[in-house]
Amino acid sequence: MTTVRQGRSPLIEELSIHYVPVTQRHGKPRDQFTVWFAANLSAIGLFLGSLSVVLGLTLPWAILSILVGYVFGALLVAFHAMQGPRLGVPQMIQSRGQFGFYGAGVFFLATFVLEFGYTAAQTVLQGQAMNQVVPHVSILPWLFIFTVPTIVLAIFGYDWVHRWQRWATIILGITVVIMLIQALVYKPGLSAAEGSWAHPKLALFALVTAIYLIAIASWAPNVSDYSRYLPEKVSSPRTFWSIFWGMVASSVIAGIGAYVTALLPKDGLFGAVDAISGGVVVVIMALSLIGTNVLTTYTGMLSLTSALSTFRTVSRSQVIRVAGVVLTAGAALLAAALGYNSFLTSFQNFLDVLLFVFIPWSAVNLFDYYIVRKGQYNIQGFFDRNGEYKGFRTIPVLVYLVGLGIELLFINQTFYVGPLVSALGGVDISWIVGFVVPFGLYWVIARLWPRQVGVVAAPRRGSVQDVPVQAAEAPAD
Repeated sequence: MTTVRQGRSPLIEELSIHYVPVTQRHGKPRDQFTVWFAANLSAIGLFLGSLSVVLGLTLPWAILSILVGYVFGALLVAFHAMQGPRLGVPQMIQSRGQFGFYGAGVFFLATFVLEFGYTAAQTVLQGQAMNQVVPHVSILPWLFIFTVPTIVLAIFGYDWVHRWQRWATIILGITVVIMLIQALVYKPGLSAAEGSWAHPKLALFALVTAIYLIAIASWAPNVSDYSRYLPEKVSSPRTFWSIFWGMVASSVIAGIGAYVTALLPKDGLFGAVDAISGGVVVVIMALSLIGTNVLTTYTGMLSLTSALSTFRTVSRSQVIRVAGVVLTAGAALLAAALGYNSFLTSFQNFLDVLLFVFIPWSAVNLFDYYIVRKGQYNIQGFFDRNGEYKGFRTIPVLVYLVGLGIELLFINQTFYVGPLVSALGGVDISWIVGFVVPFGLYWVIARLWPRQVGVVAAPRRGSVQDVPVQAAEAPAD
């Protein structure tokens, strides 16, 4: 049975971190496809594809690394997204069920850094693209110009994000087809060296693949923010595959980024796009990041509000929502303005740190949700500092810390090289062990001490969490 929404949506969204009542649930799984397809079929995907060639992969190996990274990253994100319709709260608020009311606090701050960092990087790309087309206007003014629509759309909120992404899916889909055709027919075509299947260094291939995986998997801490309004009993398989295929299908833009960079390696990314497809396409690529920046800014607001809720009750207030959006966008603008001259190095290091922090979080979150709790949480407890999830949940926190410790042994990045990296020929497998080890450790603990970790029986057929809706809602102003 589909939940029928009562009344019309307000012009500006009223909820932020609060539970979404069943009377406000709406949408269909296909809406998740357009959100994530358009979010990744943008200039950030184009840039990531270019990065593989800049770092030294030939085109065939770049395409392979793109596919591997996108597929595994999309699988992680799609599993996290299932939590949104069932629990009706943002992803980070739900993590209190795993790490405790205060234990989740560090992830609120980490997610805020993730979101304004991505917003900053993407705004720099917008500035670079427009500077390619309008060279007499420097990058800095474009950073301010593109921040304005980001703030406006993020303030209007959830429904407007979905509307924008539906139109963006159509426009960007057509643009990408045109770009692909133009790149394939461009003369003189790919050089023999760039089209070679000569085996690259395994360490380089692993590094580039990890970049794509974390670029997609970094949506995991916010994916439920855009699925939480779906009806509780929405089809889980359809929702899962809508998100998965939306992300995987968007990998075509990364392939185009790699291809045009391999065609014209000396022109720079947007110079190559300009030469092959023209300035109009470069402008569309700059505009493509408006929707993506809205997503990251909106979630940055939720992260700030979640952090605030650790210390005081947060009621439904559009003032708090607006302030959170402006602070997130402002932090992103400041970071972009200060760092756009060293963008490439800064962004690669940023991705490396994300890989380190969020992969063990993903392992703990998924195991606790699917295996330990089987989707059954006390939603009221997410908002009660003295409730079921008060303080820190010791075992999940320790499992997460073990995951971080294991990663330190295998990291091979500019900021740190682990002691076991040389034995592996320089290959960075930190993201693999950072997921597998905490997931496996949590499984062993749950089997040996099920009561201590809160293992629950399988839910009855058709049942949902046993928390009254009213109890889970924060008071209105």
